[in-house]
Amino acid sequence: MPRVSQGQAGARIVKPELIAAMVVSNLNDDLRKKPWRGHPNPLAGHCYVASEALFHLLGGRERGWRARTVRFHGANHWFLEHPALGILDVTAAQYDDPVPYHESRGRGFLTTQPSKRAREVIERVKEKAQ
Repeated sequence: MPRVSQGQAGARIVKPELIAAMVVSNLNDDLRKKPWRGHPNPLAGHCYVASEALFHLLGGRERGWRARTVRFHGANHWFLEHPALGILDVTAAQYDDPVPYHESRGRGFLTTQPSKRAREVIERVKEKAQ
C-alpha cells in the first residue's frame, strides 16, 4: 500500500506519483482500444484510461486536477495538470520526443463518472493497495 500521511483534520494524503505508479502497473492490453491492442510499447494507447483513472483516484476537480489533451503524433494525448503540482503524464515515456504540453488545452472526460475501463483500473489499484 502507498505511504500516506495525515493532513489537516486527519485527512489522508497520498502522493500522486505513488498512485500513478500503481495505475501504470495495472495497465495491460485488455484495456486498450483498437488500433492499440498488441502494440509493443506497454504505454501506447493507455493515455486516456490512465489519466481518467488517476483523475478519480486523486480526487478530481475538487483536489485541483484538470484533464488536458494535446494533438501529438497524429492523435490526442491525454494527461493531468494541477496548479500547484504541475503536469502528471504517466504515459509520456511512450514517446521518444518531448510532449508539447504548452500546446495543450483543457478537456473533460467523456463521462462524469469513471468509464468501464477506468473503473477496472481503479478496482485493480484498490485491490493491490489492500
